[in-house]
Amino acid sequence: MSSLSSPVETQALSSLKLVAPIAGWATPLEEVPDPAFAQRMVGDGIAVDPTSSELRAPCEGVVVSVHASRHACTLRTGTGAEVLLHIGIDTVNLRGEGFIAHVQEGQRVQVGEPLIGFDMDLVARKARSLLTVMVVVNGDTHTVKQKVEDRAVAVGEPLLEVEGGTAQPVAEVAGDSSARRVRLLIPHGLHARPAAVFSRHATMHPGVVRVACGERTVNGKSVVGLMSLGARHGDTLTISVEGAQAEQRVQALVDLVTSGLGDTLQPIAESSAPVEAPVTASASAAASFFPSDRPALFQGTSAAPGVAVGIAIRVLEDQVELNQRGRGLAEEQRRLSDALAGVRHEIELMIERSTADGAHTEIFRAHLELLDDPELNDAAGRSLSAGHSAEWAWRSATELHVGMLQELENELLAERGGDLRDIGRRVIALLTGKNGSRVPTELPSNAILVADELLPSDLAEVPAGRLAALCTAKGGPTSHVAILAAGLGIPAVVAAGDAALRIPTGATLIVNGDRGEVQVHPSAAQQEATLRALAERATRREAYLAQAHEGCHTLDGARIEVFANLGRPGDAAAAAGQGAEGCGLLRSEFLFLERTTAPSEAEQTAQYQTIATALAGRPLVIRTLDVGGDKPLAYLPLPREENPVLGLRGVRVSLRYPELLRTQLRAILRVKPEGVCRVLVPMVTSAHELRAVRAMLEDERRALGVSTPVQLGAMIEVPVAAVLSERLAAEADFLSIGTNDLTQYGLAMDRGNPHVAAQLDGLHPGVLRLVAQTVEGARKHSRPVAVCGGIASDARAAPLLIGLGVTELSVAPSVIPSHKALIRTLSLSACAEVARKALELESGDEVRALVTNTWPGL
Repeated sequence: MSSLSSPVETQALSSLKLVAPIAGWATPLEEVPDPAFAQRMVGDGIAVDPTSSELRAPCEGVVVSVHASRHACTLRTGTGAEVLLHIGIDTVNLRGEGFIAHVQEGQRVQVGEPLIGFDMDLVARKARSLLTVMVVVNGDTHTVKQKVEDRAVAVGEPLLEVEGGTAQPVAEVAGDSSARRVRLLIPHGLHARPAAVFSRHATMHPGVVRVACGERTVNGKSVVGLMSLGARHGDTLTISVEGAQAEQRVQALVDLVTSGLGDTLQPIAESSAPVEAPVTASASAAASFFPSDRPALFQGTSAAPGVAVGIAIRVLEDQVELNQRGRGLAEEQRRLSDALAGVRHEIELMIERSTADGAHTEIFRAHLELLDDPELNDAAGRSLSAGHSAEWAWRSATELHVGMLQELENELLAERGGDLRDIGRRVIALLTGKNGSRVPTELPSNAILVADELLPSDLAEVPAGRLAALCTAKGGPTSHVAILAAGLGIPAVVAAGDAALRIPTGATLIVNGDRGEVQVHPSAAQQEATLRALAERATRREAYLAQAHEGCHTLDGARIEVFANLGRPGDAAAAAGQGAEGCGLLRSEFLFLERTTAPSEAEQTAQYQTIATALAGRPLVIRTLDVGGDKPLAYLPLPREENPVLGLRGVRVSLRYPELLRTQLRAILRVKPEGVCRVLVPMVTSAHELRAVRAMLEDERRALGVSTPVQLGAMIEVPVAAVLSERLAAEADFLSIGTNDLTQYGLAMDRGNPHVAAQLDGLHPGVLRLVAQTVEGARKHSRPVAVCGGIASDARAAPLLIGLGVTELSVAPSVIPSHKALIRTLSLSACAEVARKALELESGDEVRALVTNTWPGL
């Protein structure tokens, strides 16, 4: 027999026994309520309905990966078998809540060694199933044999046998190669289910399939390889295919990722800036700096209003090399404890010396809370126990939690990653003895900080009066840096992409925070014209502010109240200083978000009282808790919904959890003086909901002995509420129109969907008709109508709203003086005539043209 008859030498198969990683009832995979497992897309194996709460190693091996949500891990055995252990179904949605990982990637484990612990009660309540799966994912080289099924098993009891051998070499396939890039829009990243779907389709191609994310490239046919990429929501994958029909096959895989790989999609709102090649903030980026001999203009996202002319100062990230190995557990624990205490002292001094607004101190008080965060400290402690240094452990812990925040569907919480990075940098600076400040000590008086991303401490360290503006490649309009910039009164443009990193230090810039634009190397004429316009604006602003505290009437005597929208206690005094006649909308979510437990009645009362005191007796309208949809709460077990924007939101959540609402109502009722607070109910769709809240409010008022009646209002945010406004007005003391949601629901366009968000227009005639219908229904019961949504702050919308019969505008505090000045130049009769004409038009653009033609200054 010729030895050349086969190119592959036959090798003996090896056998491996896997023991039960958890106690419980051994169940066939077919009974797992997840098609990826039930149909063996991930691999063959067994499931266990657990009765114990700790996952243990079923064999000796090396930890290949631990999922970021800590609900799954993969081991590679000595025979090459890759074993995925996955606790529960849809537990990736818990984002690590209730799970503790005892191992890390690269660690060798013995049979029975603890891998992951979990809170069985919590997971059972919040996940679809507790069934824990053990599957062999590299089924091309290993086969599962002799499974134990349909009976109770104890931890360490033999459960199945794996037979494996050497993989057949991949044959060289003649043909082309092709590569494509695609954005991963799965909310929880490339976890087991989507990885299995991709692997199954990639395996259909006889040639090579590779997937890259960042600097890591893996075999696209390997589930474990794909999971080990750690690809998260928003990451870009590069898919490459070699072999016949490479072009068609790579496009099919890209389409598969675009469709979600069987998971739901969570779009990312993209900046309108042009896509460019990646630019780093290092010296190597100098070749792509904007040339100094010609002006350039790029677009970002407005984060703080205003316009400034100044000199660019680049803020570069100083990468510190850290020692991974520690000098003993006790020593590293002491070093970390001392560093945390040192940073705490620095922040407390910063707060004590601060003369800025309340928002400034609240942000840094939040940083103090992060230093004590139990999950952050637990993660660092586990790393210390593994022999790592204090600085390595702290950086690992902060990066882990930053990644978890970025995976969240809640954009607001995701932006809090900047605060974690800030705390991480401060602590590491103390541990390493390096200067933690990234901002140059010497700054010109008109400095514009330019960076990939700025952190709150970057601004805190800048001397007063030195900053003119901010421009960043990343960040968001609700980040703490954006809030600080607005509090300092400096314009900010964020999320400008790589264009921001092409700005060289010393370049002259015009930053327009109103439009989200940045001009680089503007001409002398442009600079002069901008400075002249700023001087004129400042003069007008002073004049407006001088009269801002007076009552506001139109030319023909109609009384229009101008209130402020507030989002935190620190905003109240500033709003009163701008002439606010009260708070027309307090978004009480600031008390409930970004925490692990609900605020107590006493805590809520103290915060509401602080705001009421700052408003000095002016009305305070407090919107009851408006969560659900895009604002989940970690401690409120809302069910998973296909379309949360149309599900449990606003008053629906409050009526589902009445004790949460009653606690908030009691806190509001305790505020002094009695009657200064009004209650506003969000997302009302029926009079029945309003009556239910009224009954609770009256119960609590009587129980507390409060004699003064409390006004109760309904928020008009959905079209049916506008249609039923007459019935709602019969039950409510006032109506307040939330035009942001009213526009979203009225136009059937999700404001979080980047494909349609740009078309959302609060001045669409259809939306204005809903406003008119609301006012008409309220008039029949002599109820006042306010507008607290985004268009109330738009100067071009103010005449229309007044003309439609709105008597209160609740706006951003910064526009109050100019709004009052504008209203004093209007006549109610002219506003009514223009509003009537606007209702007959076809688009928001036509409405704007009508307004600017009538009042050219707008």
